[in-house]
Amino acid sequence: MDTKQVITDGEMLSHQLKGGWYDYTIDEGRLSLLELISKAGAGYYNSHTEEIFLRSFGLLRKDRMPNKKGMRFIMSMVYASSNKKPFCYEIIKEYRT
Repeated sequence: MDTKQVITDGEMLSHQLKGGWYDYTIDEGRLSLLELISKAGAGYYNSHTEEIFLRSFGLLRKDRMPNKKGMRFIMSMVYASSNKKPFCYEIIKEYRT
């Protein structure tokens, strides 16, 4: 599953610009979105700006758990077959170390 099919680069860029996340690359935006979904799914709240960014993609149900699209996004970011690294691996290496 390709993460860029779940949320396109154009959609990511559009929501980043609307949310004021100007200094983020598209891939870093994907990584931040993954982190925000994880935080919401674990029952924690995000800042107002983070929450607007997260909700603009329509990835959460009303109880703040990931919906079907949110689950597809998570899987596309963190899962790969046993002989490949997941998509988020290189992004984490680049932006979070």
